[in-house]
Amino acid sequence: MYKIPSTLGDDIRYIGNVISDFKANNIPAGQFKAVRVPMGLYEQRENGTYMLRIRCSGGFIRPEQLAKVCEVGDQFKASHIHITSRQEIQLHFLPLDDAPAAMQALSTVELGTKGGGGNTIRNMLVDVEAGITEEEVFDPYPYAVALTNRLIAENDSFTMPRKLKIAFAISEAKAGYALINDLGFIPKIEGGKKGFKVYLGGSVASNPHTGWLLFDFIEEKNIVRVAEAAKRFFSANGNRKNKHKARIRHIFYKLGEDETVKLFKQYYEEALADASLDLQLPNLDFTYTTPSQPAIKDKSFAFKLWKARYANEQKQDGLFAVIVPFSHGNA
Repeated sequence: MYKIPSTLGDDIRYIGNVISDFKANNIPAGQFKAVRVPMGLYEQRENGTYMLRIRCSGGFIRPEQLAKVCEVGDQFKASHIHITSRQEIQLHFLPLDDAPAAMQALSTVELGTKGGGGNTIRNMLVDVEAGITEEEVFDPYPYAVALTNRLIAENDSFTMPRKLKIAFAISEAKAGYALINDLGFIPKIEGGKKGFKVYLGGSVASNPHTGWLLFDFIEEKNIVRVAEAAKRFFSANGNRKNKHKARIRHIFYKLGEDETVKLFKQYYEEALADASLDLQLPNLDFTYTTPSQPAIKDKSFAFKLWKARYANEQKQDGLFAVIVPFSHGNA
């Protein structure tokens, strides 16, 4: 549902030229890595083979997009598809020469790999029950799409001191994602207005920490301002010399909570004065259709067990969400 940036075609052509230069030994491996990783192209342990990581904002992918991923994987002889813990899809063991063509094919269905790795704004997480459960305060998914559309179109989103991860929970009672990412949003309603509780600096990496409370409530119209302030704050104050101390939480470790929050809010105040940062929610069309084939009546114990384990009733009448398990995320 996100919009790929208008510059993606140029980015794909550029990575193709860089691949040619690398194979001709015109640039060193380190320089090549600095270009390919932000485009979601990772080297694997077997020489000459690469993995391509596809952005799926909030874990959403349309059926025709998923079909294209499978088609591309088959066309370029990928060994398998992997569903990541960050709600992305990876194509494994692709020949390097095929990477630009694979990227181009994916772009025809509005899928991109830019920001799939490196010191960039990474794929945004959204609770898998968003939009389908009565437990949510409101559906945060459109807000994740709005931020994705905005941030991946900006060049400075790809030159961070380290990766910047953003996540959306569905309520304070189920706030997990929002507490363990660099920037976390929890839907909240105050005075009849939609907004978010905001945390900064969470991480589950080495020396992990839950996020620090940034705002108890900000109106929804200011969510882009928070994200832009986080990006600018991190870019200016993150550690660019030591990647092991480069995540946002290390700014808290260095300056302390009060000073870090105070510093962040200077960037936020600047963003408040920028009218171009008003929220623009996308118009997302979720059309539910009745399958053409009739339902199969199955009263077996095996089906009842499967339904109890993997099917959950949605808040939309007559619809169920189905969990499809994968072994280690591989398909």
